[in-house]
Amino acid sequence: MMDKLIESPWFLRITALTLAMLLFFTVQPVEKDGVGGASSNTQTDVLHNVPVQVYYDDQSLIVTGVPKTVDVTIKGPMAIVLQTKAVSDYTVFVDLRKQSIGEHKVTIKHENFSDKLSVQLDPATIDINIEEKITRVFKIEPEINESLLAENYYVKSMTANPGSVTVVGAKSVVNSISYVKATVTGEQDLKNSFQQEANVKILDRDMNKLDIQVNPEKVKVNVDVGEYNKEVPVVLNQKGTPQDAVTIKSLTTTTSKLILNGSKAALENMQQLIVDIDVSKIKDSGTFNVDIEKPLGISRVSENNIKVQVVVEKKESNSDNKEVNKDEEKDQENDNNDTSSIGSKVFKNVAINVRNLDEDYSSDFITPKNGILTLTVNGDEKELANLEMKDFDLYVEAADMSIGDHKLPIQVDGPRNITWSLSNKNVSLRIERIS
Repeated sequence: MMDKLIESPWFLRITALTLAMLLFFTVQPVEKDGVGGASSNTQTDVLHNVPVQVYYDDQSLIVTGVPKTVDVTIKGPMAIVLQTKAVSDYTVFVDLRKQSIGEHKVTIKHENFSDKLSVQLDPATIDINIEEKITRVFKIEPEINESLLAENYYVKSMTANPGSVTVVGAKSVVNSISYVKATVTGEQDLKNSFQQEANVKILDRDMNKLDIQVNPEKVKVNVDVGEYNKEVPVVLNQKGTPQDAVTIKSLTTTTSKLILNGSKAALENMQQLIVDIDVSKIKDSGTFNVDIEKPLGISRVSENNIKVQVVVEKKESNSDNKEVNKDEEKDQENDNNDTSSIGSKVFKNVAINVRNLDEDYSSDFITPKNGILTLTVNGDEKELANLEMKDFDLYVEAADMSIGDHKLPIQVDGPRNITWSLSNKNVSLRIERIS
């Protein structure tokens, strides 16, 4: 009986209707409540660091002020939120193709988000600046911290390869460039020349680094390191008393000059190298090797010894003493005359020339003022009498110098057999671009 009832179509229909009504009345209160049903199917999420596309004429313009990324908050059905995060086929952009040069406040836009999502950008509006894009070539100024050099060593020269870079950027930024540097480093107590790759830095007048496109970004810098040195004349000095039967007629050497290495201060005070010849041990004429003693502050001399030719005259008898004495007096008189012929001459207000400066640059002396100094020359008085200021050329070498202040050694071209000293050894030279 029960089986027949269950198998009856009407029974199945009534049962299905009862279950449907029960389900309807069970779900209806939840739907009427509204809040609980909606919140259970809605999700909010944040898309971090979404790239911002910028549309503009990048061939002739530069845009600043646009952030590289923004955060995007999306809210909507859970399935769509999850799908948006997974697919990432949306775009965030700023369209500036119709904007003019100048400052603007613009809205960041988006596309390809579902219309069922609420989309908020952070930031939503930005202040941007559109400028003319220009290209300019700058010379590179290589530099090194000279405290890394060993004592008594200095940088003879520094060159970058390539020697210049191309800078592309906004006109206002390019015009603010004051320095283009390539800085090299090294271990302490550098003595040898070396080559090193260095990053190119673009700086303004206050030495702030500028964010601008530069090509190439790295260059090779050659650093020529040398020891302070100076070439000075050799002066033979007779020391001691000759033996009774010996008269020193002359002391000469074929080594007229030697190169000294040492501290900068010691070399500045060295105008000549005096070599003492001990004549008390000399008996006969001949050629002798004489050791060179290093003066205070001098670390090395180009030769350890020099050859000195000595001519002596021996006293053979008492009858010859008077004649010999006369010759000695005559020689002594000549020696005195030779000694008295050494003098000095001072040239004041001598101008320093700047050689090989790029034609696009101008130079201005910081010290000495107006590039004027005093030149003192030493030598035979007869030769000094005929010397004029035009016989000397004082100059600094400015080839490959870049914009900025530079300390340069003064070089002198002048007659031979004359020594000289300067009131300033170096100049401070400011180089600027001709506007």
